[in-house]
Amino acid sequence: MTANMAKTETADSKEEEKRSLRVAVGSKNPVKVNAVKRAMLSVLEISQLDIDLEVQGFDVPSGVSDQPFGDEETQLGAKARAEAAYKKFKEKNGSYPNLAFGLEGGLEWSSTIQAANGSDTLWCMAWMAIYGKRSTFLADCLASQDSKFYAADRKPICCLSKSGSFLLPSGVAKLVESGMELGKADDKVFGRVNSGQKGGTVGKLTNGLVDRTAYYEQALILALIPWIRPDVYAAPSKPAPPDRQATTDSTESDPSASTSLIGSLFCSSRKS
Repeated sequence: MTANMAKTETADSKEEEKRSLRVAVGSKNPVKVNAVKRAMLSVLEISQLDIDLEVQGFDVPSGVSDQPFGDEETQLGAKARAEAAYKKFKEKNGSYPNLAFGLEGGLEWSSTIQAANGSDTLWCMAWMAIYGKRSTFLADCLASQDSKFYAADRKPICCLSKSGSFLLPSGVAKLVESGMELGKADDKVFGRVNSGQKGGTVGKLTNGLVDRTAYYEQALILALIPWIRPDVYAAPSKPAPPDRQATTDSTESDPSASTSLIGSLFCSSRKS
């Protein structure tokens, strides 16, 4: 075998090697981990690239109450989980993940629609947070073919998305109002055990038409929009010098640094 042939085979073998898209989830709850997997696989399927999806869950604090109320507290919990998972992934693996996810369920009272006794009604919702940089690699994996040019992030960004909401039964609402968490209230009302790691309240109320995994999945895809369409979710920036065109995927960023959409312009290497 000649040296040139050896080099060619080596190059070919490298091209055939699958690249791994590394994802961290700020929970070990199988429902949340599976929801992230399903959302990512749905987006990756469109790109038709041969990518290995590696998803790792981590027990991390949310920084909010065990039962968050309202959008702001639930958002903060999701964001804290995503950023903490980003750090935990590096502690375990030696490098940051491509993306980190935080999923936080929450509740909100509403006086718009009142219960039969005239009291406020209780609604269930959730917020998704995604933390990470939009690199050339992620653009090739996730970006729409309509996105021809985008801004590579110098620092991780965070994007949020809210799930749909649904009305909780009055029996569950009364238990929650007395101080019980939704999962425990659900278990008591419906005579179940650990429903939060299965179909969830939404699964029970929809007769399995929408389980908790599917409930999160759509909201996670919506939170991925800045990665799917980075061309319209980027702050204006000047073209970078030639030696800084297209940021490298190996660049690591401290999650404690402030997020920014400013970056150097790059073009996806994915063929249209």
